[in-house]
Amino acid sequence: MSMSGEIRVRTESKYKNLYNDMRNFALGDMHEFFFLCACLGYKAGKPKELGSGAEDRFWSKTFTPDEYACFYAMILEKKDMELSSIADDKVVIAEMEKYANAGMEILIDDFLVLLC
Repeated sequence: MSMSGEIRVRTESKYKNLYNDMRNFALGDMHEFFFLCACLGYKAGKPKELGSGAEDRFWSKTFTPDEYACFYAMILEKKDMELSSIADDKVVIAEMEKYANAGMEILIDDFLVLLC
């Protein structure tokens, strides 16, 4: 549990514009939008693998300690409180990328479509 800041956080390339548009509009920065999406995906219990179009989007150093704590708590809950499951931040971030990917679909399908 080091809260490494040198990890590139990935998202699907098809969401690039949405991440850019939401930054400094509805949320302060990309990490906040990612966190929201990760929470939505986790709550729904449906991680979704990133496809071959995944791109580096931002650095993990932008996550706050509170966001990292939530990521660790999510992983610990899914792994029956096995502390070794949060020992490698790259693994934790990779799991959160899957939840954020699923959460983005939920956000688009269930919320943003209502605005159109």
